[in-house]
Amino acid sequence: MRVFLSWSGAASRLCAEALRDWLPFMNQGIAPFVSSQDISKGERGLDKIASKLQDSTFGIVCVTRENQHAPWINFEAGALSRELGESMLAPFLLDLEVKDLSGPVAQFQATESTSRDEVWALVKCLNENCETVIDSDRLQVTFDRFWSDIEEKLNVIRESRPSSSAPQRDTPEILNELVALVREQSSRINSMTKQISRIEGENQAPRYVINDPSAVTINTHNENEGGDKSVEILRHAITSVVGPDNIIETRIKTEAYADITMIVTDEGFSAAQQNVTQLQAIASRARVSATIRTSNLSPGNSVVLAPF
Repeated sequence: MRVFLSWSGAASRLCAEALRDWLPFMNQGIAPFVSSQDISKGERGLDKIASKLQDSTFGIVCVTRENQHAPWINFEAGALSRELGESMLAPFLLDLEVKDLSGPVAQFQATESTSRDEVWALVKCLNENCETVIDSDRLQVTFDRFWSDIEEKLNVIRESRPSSSAPQRDTPEILNELVALVREQSSRINSMTKQISRIEGENQAPRYVINDPSAVTINTHNENEGGDKSVEILRHAITSVVGPDNIIETRIKTEAYADITMIVTDEGFSAAQQNVTQLQAIASRARVSATIRTSNLSPGNSVVLAPF
């Protein structure tokens, strides 16, 4: 079972490397990949990462208070979610609780690393998806034996970091996000119901179009519609928000997964920031990722839209 461990930042990297060394003790069929350890000198790093993203069967995103909004974390999480499906992607929280998690990764079932029970649940999920599944009682014995090893490593990582100044989220913010997520899920269900009703009404067998190795969509119209149309919908939405005169360059990638990179002026970037919630909703529906940034590559000068 190939497990992709995503990280961004020093603490997140150390967490991913600790899991890389520890998880195979739970089941020898688990084969973790961490970019900091598993890319040889001379290899093309981005090509290797892209290949592993497509080949992986489970994704774990190591999240800290500082990196939960990092462009790279959200990019890899979006790519993994498209390849694996939402049930096979688990945010692993190093120094925050689920209630303090925000951004695109908050939509997935997260694991709090300080909770033995939650880490045990993650281990059981990984084991169940391995080709050779270890008996639950024997797995429990193995977990009990090696739990202190990973617990100590994670504690050292937490204690070696300066105290975080990142504010905790208040209750109204959390409730507002829950309402938005429920509405989004309701919208998806309604859209699916209408699509199924339309197919049944036409009294014809639906055709199944495989857009990528893990996504199958129902299409009763032109088989050439789909990915390109979704990309165009998101590109048009971003253009409308930032203004066509504020776009410096647009790059579109459709291999493996659809992704848009748009370089804009400072004025266009400010408009994108003000409308990021609406743009994220469109990206989720289109299942297309996007990065909107200025020509200045300094931290904080990019808006990432995840495809989920």
